[in-house]
Formats: sequence, structure tokens, C-alpha cells
Amino acid sequence: MPRKSLPLGPETLGLLEEARIDLLHALLGEREDENEPVIALPQDVPLPEDDAAVDACRQNITDILSEFTRDELRPVEQRSRRVRMLARGKGIVSLETIVDQHLDDEAIREFERQPDHLCRSIWAFLNARETFENAESFHFARQFRNHGKLYDAFEVDLENAETLDAAAVDETALAKKARQVLELRPEISCTVKAIDLPQTDAHPASIMVIVRHGGPLSSVFHLRDDGRSRAMYYRPPNEVTLIYTPSLRQIEVCADNPVARQRVGDAFAEIVLHHDISSKPLTWKRYNLTRFRSSLRLDLPMIDGYTISCVRVLEAEVRLGNWRRKLLLKVTIDDDIEEIANQYLGPQNVYRRPAAFSKITIAVAYNRAGDTKKRTLNITISGTKSCNLQSHKDPEERSLGFALLKEWGILQAFRQIDMDDLRGMFAALLQLHEGVENEVSGQQLRELGLDPQQLIEGGLLERRDRQDVILIDEGDIDGEGSVEPSKKEGMVKITGPFGEDAGERPASDHDMYAINAAWLHETLMSLLKPLLRKRAVEVLDTNLTRLGAMQIGETEVPIYLGRRLDELQTVERLDILMRARNQAGVGIVLTASQAKPAYLGPNVIAPLLENLAPESEDFVLSRDGLELAWHGGRELAGGGEVPRVLRSGPQSATLHVPGKPPLVLTGANQIRIFERLVAAVLAGSPDVQVKTLMDGTGSRNPQQAFRAPTWRDIKVVYIGRGQKRGYWRLITADATPAAPV
Repeated sequence: MPRKSLPLGPETLGLLEEARIDLLHALLGEREDENEPVIALPQDVPLPEDDAAVDACRQNITDILSEFTRDELRPVEQRSRRVRMLARGKGIVSLETIVDQHLDDEAIREFERQPDHLCRSIWAFLNARETFENAESFHFARQFRNHGKLYDAFEVDLENAETLDAAAVDETALAKKARQVLELRPEISCTVKAIDLPQTDAHPASIMVIVRHGGPLSSVFHLRDDGRSRAMYYRPPNEVTLIYTPSLRQIEVCADNPVARQRVGDAFAEIVLHHDISSKPLTWKRYNLTRFRSSLRLDLPMIDGYTISCVRVLEAEVRLGNWRRKLLLKVTIDDDIEEIANQYLGPQNVYRRPAAFSKITIAVAYNRAGDTKKRTLNITISGTKSCNLQSHKDPEERSLGFALLKEWGILQAFRQIDMDDLRGMFAALLQLHEGVENEVSGQQLRELGLDPQQLIEGGLLERRDRQDVILIDEGDIDGEGSVEPSKKEGMVKITGPFGEDAGERPASDHDMYAINAAWLHETLMSLLKPLLRKRAVEVLDTNLTRLGAMQIGETEVPIYLGRRLDELQTVERLDILMRARNQAGVGIVLTASQAKPAYLGPNVIAPLLENLAPESEDFVLSRDGLELAWHGGRELAGGGEVPRVLRSGPQSATLHVPGKPPLVLTGANQIRIFERLVAAVLAGSPDVQVKTLMDGTGSRNPQQAFRAPTWRDIKVVYIGRGQKRGYWRLITADATPAAPV
């Protein structure tokens, strides 16, 4: 008989093998949620010194856990991962640093009495949970510095770097300000905890501030015992971790929302550092190293008050295929790094076509005006967010270094895009928001009329690598072509799949940019907010957000922002979700999707691009257009007066039944089935034989035309069995199902 595979994850297995038996028993006995299974662990725990008894107990626990499914043991696996993460590598330092800050002397002695790092981590999880969670936040914050999607660094323009510690942070005032800038409603809690971080070999002394608050309402579907699904609403916990380093005048913020990163950074600067954000906003800097693809040489710029005599690139580090493989070329200030690369690595070396530069070091020889002393400034840029100029103590050298980086086009500072400009590009931003891909090419931006540099500086885009493969469909060339360097400045050479010459194109068309989806979503919502009487942002789905309510006459109409409503699966999923929320009344779903249904649940769909306001108006959308769309569709959104199926495309239609929310139909078979059921009701004979109903669909039962979640949601609500066996009918007020489906 084959051996049964264990449902235990790798972290749980590691814990079973490594943890001291008493702490292992206590940790596995933890339940953080009532939905977690109860694990009936053995009551007698052997002494750690009794090896035979310990081995038998470990095996007994393994056998007990093996009776559960992998899904049931997921919480155990997650807890095991958490405690093991802080028991190895830099996690050890993170835990010890926070323990020293949080616990009293007696608790610290008990922590240190634990025999190894894993035991200390488990002990902290069991006996000092808040300390353990703060250590996790600190550990993640240090790691997030290498993950641009979750991390931002800001510089604050202070006259002097003041000595500051955690005791100087007014946690109550900062929590109040954070609540204000994050627009949290009164019922949502918000807490702030400040912790001192001592100096290490890698980092100066810092202060860590953890802001914890409830996130926007979200929902999941729960399958009930009767087979029907119901939306369950919950408020996920959100966290913003901020690290302020006084010696660098730098604020680092980690969070999954870029808007929260900026706003919490501003709040900290205002409340803790007493900095005037309005007159001196925080500087959000990005470093763009793509210019070194064309050349590793830099020009001698003209900077007022300085004479620049020599500029050399001393180090250039590139990544080879992925971020774990790298190649570093290092020379002296007397060498030309480009000549060295060509001489020893060949004229077509990797520095001519790198996937990405990860580090550049520049040496600058200069003297100040009126001063004959020769000076040297070394500038090292690592990735897109780190530069050693931030740690220079001499403010004049810092200013010179940043001025040089701006002249070379390496430094890009954040500039909030003017609201009038955003209104002007609203339609183009909507199309970016609609896109399936998270990246966009320079050519696509040009066709939309967008300036990539402006969007980068405004935080909406981040520069990525240049395309190296494209699809060609021109003349006799059809297939994948390669993008190669060209001798002409600003151009690239295109080669067909069999080496054909496909001509040259502007290099900027093939530059790739990552869309900052969260910031783009927030920007669009900020443009739509002036239309709303009540603002209550609620993320219902990745493709649907409730914005609030708009006043139309005496009615408060819910307003939603939807996207990708031209995808049948997305429409089907969102339709189920919105019909579960029909108690909110008939609302408006705004979307830029071209092919779309007319309704989504009991809501009218209004095309954004057809309701743009004239430039002379303050709003981006026409209120009159939205009111007309709502008044025109309100009756059918409530089901209309008689059943009907209204087509909005060959694969999309909407079923209207009096007294019920509209039902979106996706696919020809679904439409055909309900058109026949509606025709039968209107003809006065509601029951339709299954053979007639399914004729031409290729199926034998209407259930086969629907995905399982949709069928569970519509059976006995819109469709049910007829009076006779083998018949089906549309469920109306006058035609109810004869028997359960």
C-alpha cells in the first residue's frame, strides 16, 4: 500500500523537528480564530532531557496533525513560518532589538534564558505577542527597502539634524493626524507605537513608528449549508511602518498603499519634526540609471559656484538575467570605464545591453569658486531609491551632488501633477486603469497623449527595462522580432524572426513602464470625488470600488467605479456580488470598458468616456449625463414591468424580471435559455420542456451553461423546475418553481 502523504507544510515540519517539546506543544495548542480546528494534543508533555519520550511525543503529534487536511493546517503553517522567520538570519537581530526596547528586565532575563533562537522566538510569540508583532514589522521594514512596490524614502529639509528618540514622539497626536490624513471613519481604530532602533554596522540610530489601523471594508463569499452563497464582510488590518533616521534627515515608509506612505510620512514630519509641509514638502526621489545603457561616460556640467574638472564612472554593476546574479566592473579614476569594458569584455559586452543597472559609482573632481583647493566627491547610486549623498554631513556637498545628478538626468524628484493637468488627461488615465497588463510601453503612452516623464515624476509610472522582443506584422515579416542597439542616437534596430532587417524605430517607443496601480486608482477617485455628496470608499473587488453617494433629486444614489467589464468572467463575478448588495438601491457603476452590459446587479452602468464634462467645468464628468443615465435605467434596474432579455452584444445580455435585480447573461447559451423562458412566460405557458429549452446549445441541462457559483445564486430565484418532470420555467411573482432544483 502506498504511503499516505503528510498534509504538513515545510515550516510546520521544521518546527516539529527543531522546537523544544514543551514550547512546541504550547504553540500548536494556540488558536487565534474560532474557525480553526481544535487539535487534541497529548496532555502529558515529557521532560526535554528524556530523548526517547520526546521522540515518541513528536511522532504522536505528527500523527495527530496528519489527520487534518492541508487547508485546516494552514493557520499552523503560518504561525510556524512567523516564529521561524524571527529565529534565523536577520530575524534574530530584529527580535532581540525590539525585545530590548519593549520588555522589562525580568521578562528580558526570561527571554534570554531560552536555550536557542527558536525557543526565544516561540516564547515571545506566546508571552509577549505585541513585542513579537513589532519585531515582525521591524524585520519587514528592513527587508522592504529592496522591494520598491512597498517602500518609499523621503527627505525632509531641516536646518539641523536634531537628536530625537521614541520618547519624543507624541503617539496620541500622531494617531489623530494619521486618522485625519488616511480619512478613517470614527469607528475604525488607529494606534501608533514608537520604538528606538540602536545604531548598527549597516544603519545609523533610527526611530521606528508603527501605525496600525483598519482597512476599507472588503468581502468574501461564504458557501452556506443550503448550497447558496452569501457575502461576508470584514475589515482587514492595515499597517504602515515608518523609520526616521535623524542623521540622514530621511523618512522611510513601508506599506502596500503608496498614498498611505506619502500621507503618513507627511503626518510624521508635521507632528513629530514640526516641519512646515506646505512650504517645504517632503522630497520623494527616484534615481534613473537607464542613461548608462548608451554610454558609461558623463559630461562636465556647469554648476554655479563650482568648477568641475573631471567626472569618471568608477563602478558599474549590472544584473544578469535575474536580481541574484550580478557583474561588477570597478576601475580607478584614471581609467575610462567604457574603454576598459570594450578592451576586456568585447565591444558588444553586457554593459552595452544590460537588463538593469543596480549600482553606479561616480567620482567628481572639483573646486569651489574662489577656493584653489581640489576636492573629490564620490556618488554611489544603488537601485532606484538609494544614494550615499543622503549620509553626507556637508550640506554643500549634498547640494552639489544632487545638482549634478539632476543635470545628468539621473535624479527625478516627485512633483505632484497639477489638478488641471490631471483633469485634462483623465480619459487617457482611465484607459491605463482599464489595461490588463501592469506595464505599458512608450509607444502606448505616446498614442494616449501622455508624457511618461510627467507621470514618473507624479508617481503614476516607474521606469522598467526596454523591450527586447516584439511582435512584427509588416509586409513579408510576421512573427517575433528582436530589438537591438542602433548606431543612430535615439533609435533601435528591429530584426525579424529569421534575421530580416525590419528597419529602425524610436528607442523611446520600446521603453517599458510599470503602472503604479494603487496610485492611479487613488488619482482617479480624487478626480471623481467632487461629484459625491457622501464619500465612503469601500473596495468590493479588485475591479469594483464603491466611491460613495451622489445626490439626484431627493435620492442618494450609490456610485461605483468598475473596470474590465468587457471580460465575461469579471462581469459574471461582479454581478453576483452586486445582487447580494441590492439593499443599497439602484446605483450607478462608472466604467471605461468599451463592451459592457447595461446593468450590474440592480445598478445602471454609465460609460465614463461618454459622460466627460467640458473643460470649462470644474468636474471631470457631466452631472446631467449621469442623472439621465440613472433616470433612464432605473425602472429596468428594478426589473421593469414585464420579463425581458435585452442584448448588449453577441455574448452579453441582461435578464429583467419584475421585482428582481437584473441578471447579467454571458455567453450565447445563457442568453438563448432565458430568451426561451421569457418567451414562454409572455405566451402564457411558462413551462418549457428541457429538450426544447436546450436545443442548439450542445448541453442537456441548463445548469451546464453556468459556472457553479452563478448557478447556486440563480436557481430557485430566476430559474426553477416546472410543474411536470423534465420542464423548466422562469421564476416570476406568478410562476414559482414546482420543486427544488
